[in-house]
Amino acid sequence: MSQFNWTYLAPSGKKHHVGLFHGDRTGHVLIYCNSKVVVVDFKVRETKSYSIFIEEELCEIAIERQADRFVYGFDINKDVDTPLNRERKANDKKHLKQGFAFLAGLAVLITLILIGSSYMKKEYTPSMASLLAASGQETSAKVFFPTPQEATYNFVANGKIYSDKAPFKLDINTVLENGMPMEDGDEFLVKYSSSQPEVNKIQFNRPTAKQIEVYQHRAVSKYLELHPTENEDYCNCLASIAYELEGVNGYAKFYLQDLTHSQNKRYNSDSFHRLIRSVEFEKRAEEKCWEKK
Repeated sequence: MSQFNWTYLAPSGKKHHVGLFHGDRTGHVLIYCNSKVVVVDFKVRETKSYSIFIEEELCEIAIERQADRFVYGFDINKDVDTPLNRERKANDKKHLKQGFAFLAGLAVLITLILIGSSYMKKEYTPSMASLLAASGQETSAKVFFPTPQEATYNFVANGKIYSDKAPFKLDINTVLENGMPMEDGDEFLVKYSSSQPEVNKIQFNRPTAKQIEVYQHRAVSKYLELHPTENEDYCNCLASIAYELEGVNGYAKFYLQDLTHSQNKRYNSDSFHRLIRSVEFEKRAEEKCWEKK
């Protein structure tokens, strides 16, 4: 099952937690906001989007089918006709008129800049989405688990170390979109505002290049543990083929190959054997790994 979580910082300053579950086999979709179910849909196997209101903001959750996988997104719709968007447009027009008025003279210009600056500070607090869209930067973040229900991540921005938290249940049945369970010290990309790095969002679906190497090492170590007669070069070759065919999901099938279907419905002994017995996998293993056996 695909699972995504987003944190939306409303203009009021309140954080709202939005989550999505999408069944791999059934295609059923469940979307919740702050632990309240807001959307339930069935058999969603093609591109589709859903709109929900958070406070006065119209938010859109998109499910986009790309080849043999789905991509999920969360955006703020600032174009549709809503009271908040009408207020935004009215403010934009007002500021444009003020801009023309600034040209009347230096004294008026200075006066209006001071008034406008004061007005903006008091009346407008940018949301996380708008800040990240306007000045978003990406860097790597290390994740740690002080408790099994919460992840803490650290990253460096503008020469300083920043820390934040994200809800996450540390459990063998709770895996990332790529299938790999989380461990202390794992690395993922974090997106942050260059002007306000405390406004940021960890992206658990985007491991760093270093983290992908760690995934391969874990997958190969587990394979050697379960198949002690095999040599490491051969195991690395097989794991590399799994990554070529299925990305990090291939590593996950190697890493969780000793689990039963009841322990993990998506990554288990059955999914591992379906992968290595597939025609394409066997063909590549014959071509690339035979001499390493």
